[in-house]
Amino acid sequence: MKLIITKENLIKALQKIIGVVEKRQTMPILSHVLFRKINNEYEVVASDLEVQITSSIVLESSSDFQHDFTIPGRKLFDIGKGLPDESVLEIENTEDGKLQIKSKRSKFILSALDAKTFPLMDINDENKYELATKSSVLKEIIGKISFAMAQQDVRYYLNGLFLNFYKDEIFGVATDGHRLAKAGVEFSNNVDEPINAIVPRKGVIEIDKQLEEEDQDIKIIISKNHMQVSSSFSEAVTKLIDGKFPDYERVIPSSPDKLINVECKVFKEALMRVSILSNDRFRGVRLNFLENEIKVSANNPEKEEASDDIKSQYIGEPLEVGFNVNYLIDVLNTIKTKNVQIALKDANSSALITPENDSTASYVIMPLRL
Repeated sequence: MKLIITKENLIKALQKIIGVVEKRQTMPILSHVLFRKINNEYEVVASDLEVQITSSIVLESSSDFQHDFTIPGRKLFDIGKGLPDESVLEIENTEDGKLQIKSKRSKFILSALDAKTFPLMDINDENKYELATKSSVLKEIIGKISFAMAQQDVRYYLNGLFLNFYKDEIFGVATDGHRLAKAGVEFSNNVDEPINAIVPRKGVIEIDKQLEEEDQDIKIIISKNHMQVSSSFSEAVTKLIDGKFPDYERVIPSSPDKLINVECKVFKEALMRVSILSNDRFRGVRLNFLENEIKVSANNPEKEEASDDIKSQYIGEPLEVGFNVNYLIDVLNTIKTKNVQIALKDANSSALITPENDSTASYVIMPLRL
C-alpha cells in the first residue's frame, strides 16, 4: 500500500506546520509529524507540547494507504523541497518498519515511530466557549499589535497577546513594559460576558500563519487552558498563559493636549535616516516639536550627529522628547493611513500614537531619557 502525493501538495501542508516541529527535540517523537486518517482523508499534525498545528493534505486518487504513521518532519520537508517541480512522491512501509519515499529515480529510507505515542492535545473535556468569525478579523488584530509582545520577560504574562471578546467586539492588547499596542474589530458574535485569554507568543505566530490571506470562516474555541482556531483547511491549538494581564487602560494617556499630525511615510523615512547615527545600544532619537515642524535628531558615543526636519501640523509650545527609534518605526510599519497623530501631555509623558481618523488602533510608547 502506498501514500501518493505531489510535491506541491506536500510542501503546502508542511509549510503550515513546520514551525512547531522541534529542532532540538527533548522527545524524539516531537521531531516527527503525524499523518493520520480521518474519514478517508489524511491530515498531518505537528506539536511541541505547547502548540499543535493540523493541516489537511491532498493525496492522489491512487493512494491506498490505510493507517496512521509518523515520519521525521524536517527531513521530509527538506526532501520535498529538494525534488524537482511536478514531482510525485510515493510513501510506503518497508519490511523492517521504516518508511520508504520514492520519486522517479530518487529513494529515501526514513525512520518511523509508533503513531500511538504521538502526543495530541485535546480540549474536548474542558468547559469552553465557541465563537465564529472571519479569518481577517483575527489576522487584522494580530498584524496591528503582535510586534509589541515581550520576548522572554520574567513577567511571563507579557510574553503573549491578550485577547478579549465582549458584546460585538474583539480586541487585543500587547505590551513589553516599554510600549503598548491595542486594536479592536467588530465581529458578529454577541458575547454577554467578557471572554479573555493570554495567547503565548509562539501560539500567536503559528495561528497567524494558519489565517489565509483570502477571507474565510473560522471557529475559535476558548477553554481555561487552551485556545483552538480552526478553518476548513487547518487547525491550531495552543496552551494559554495562566496569569493576570496588567491594567492596560492605566497606561494609555488620558486627554493629552498637544496634538501633532505628520505624514506617516515622511516621518518613518526621516527616523530611518537619522537612526543610522543613533546609539547602537539605546537606539534613542530626539523629537523636537516646533510650530508646523518636527526636528528629528540623534547622536552616538563617537560624537557623530544626524538631524532631519520634516513638516507637521502643530501649533503650541516647543516640546522635546526622546524615544527608542525602533519602537516608533514598528508602530509606523503597522499604520496604513496617510497621516498619523502623536498626542503628548509634556516632555516626560508617554506618546499616544493613532492612525488618522481611525479609532480602532492605538499605540503608547514610553519616553527615553537622552
